[in-house]
Amino acid sequence: MHRFFVEADYEENMVLSGPVAHHILDVLRMQPEEEMELVTDDGVIARVRITEAGAGWLKVAVRQILSEPREPKCRVTLAQGLAKGEKMDFVLQKAVEIGVSRIIPVAMDNCVMRLDGEKSSRKLERWQRIVQSAAQQAKRDCVPELLPVSSFAQALQGDYDLVLVAYEGETRVMLKDVLRGGEYRDILVLIGPEGGMTEEELDLASKAGARTVSLGRRILRTETAGLVVLSNIFYELG
Repeated sequence: MHRFFVEADYEENMVLSGPVAHHILDVLRMQPEEEMELVTDDGVIARVRITEAGAGWLKVAVRQILSEPREPKCRVTLAQGLAKGEKMDFVLQKAVEIGVSRIIPVAMDNCVMRLDGEKSSRKLERWQRIVQSAAQQAKRDCVPELLPVSSFAQALQGDYDLVLVAYEGETRVMLKDVLRGGEYRDILVLIGPEGGMTEEELDLASKAGARTVSLGRRILRTETAGLVVLSNIFYELG
């Protein structure tokens, strides 16, 4: 069953318009009497039935309030170094499917991709659509937050229980050992770009209380490393 996020508070009968209505009516070609799931701005998840439809709008009536939670207990923020080509698209899509709560694209010193001005705005619009679509496909209860492109120092700001840096030079501290060492509710994960993090960035992260961890003996690509960390976090912490 399709799931959609609507920018309105819950009501027993709702009128949908704009991009959501376009997708339902023109792309999926859904008709009156068909059912779907809606997630409203105030956090209500409901199964609804289309009762009426017109050009660019449709009315729905609630059939059932769904109460089963799908969101992870642990809130994880992924600070991903900007990656070239379609790698960022892949990371955003899969991170949302796995369960990330927030994503920060980070302009690091070794990033090949450089974004500023209008180019940055266009990329963020594209990335927001990818995040929205992935959240709907995975039947998330919310759309993860996508922040604007940030500096490394900006990405470190925040109140976290744990800050992790996946670092190929770490040989003693394994990710699984850190995760099994305590209960965490808010984690920041820092992933470097294709060229990795610089010594200055690693030093800055260390001063902010970050812990460097190893993901094993193999060197992972930037678009793989973050997804491995997220998968391990949600496996260990539920």
